[in-house]
Amino acid sequence: MKHYPEFEALLMEQEAGATTLLFKYIHVLKRFFIENENLSIDEQKQEMNLFYEKVVKAHPLVALFPNINNYLMNNDGNLVKLLDAFEENINKNIELTLKESLKLIKKNNKIFTFSHSSIVRKSIMNAVKQNVPISVTTTEARPVCEGTALAKFLSTINVPVSLYTDAAMERAIDSSDMVLIGTDWYWEGGFVNKIGTHSALRIAYEREVPFYILADSSKSMNRAPSDWSKDKHNSTDILKESKENITVFNPYFESIWYKGVTGIIIDGKMKTFDKNGKLEI
Repeated sequence: MKHYPEFEALLMEQEAGATTLLFKYIHVLKRFFIENENLSIDEQKQEMNLFYEKVVKAHPLVALFPNINNYLMNNDGNLVKLLDAFEENINKNIELTLKESLKLIKKNNKIFTFSHSSIVRKSIMNAVKQNVPISVTTTEARPVCEGTALAKFLSTINVPVSLYTDAAMERAIDSSDMVLIGTDWYWEGGFVNKIGTHSALRIAYEREVPFYILADSSKSMNRAPSDWSKDKHNSTDILKESKENITVFNPYFESIWYKGVTGIIIDGKMKTFDKNGKLEI
């Protein structure tokens, strides 16, 4: 397995969304297999496993990595072409979700979002291109402040943004028409997203603000995540100096049930939930 600085950076990445991480991973794999085109099929799969073991250890709560690994291991053929096909299919399904989400935005153009989902960002950009009047409300999403990063980006494309502290989330949602968020992993009973999303869901439910998840099927799993061991991050994100009798907890993600979610758009199709709160496939 060859050392690539961009792969090492991917393993350390904390701010980028799941799809952005996957596309970076695909780029690294394509580069490796183009440079090593003479490997046998067995050797290719051995190298794939080495890459996969590292990336899934670094990002165990991102469903895209086990899904792309299963796809590559269960399909024969040129790995670069398989990677191209996987990426093309994701982009096609994201476009379908963006098209469906535009219908929501036209009806509810004061949007609250949390963290920095690439598919939510693209849905907002798509609305701007379609000349849909839109404004966005978000909170910082500490400690990495992905919400602040999203606010800065949206300001460059002339989207009015109201940026609140995380503690003021209730006020932020109360001034919005709907909530739009992404997800890193979803299954029949719930989904995974940035910690704080469950608070947003509870507030939206109490305030009767519609709450939608934007996704594509590459993030679908048949179970909830089981490995949360890596979701323990630097205490210095919160407390710069070590203090006796203070223990810092700094998780980035949480598992959330669907109760209160209005709907989830998957590959352009609006999905709802049964009376038990299970996703209707």
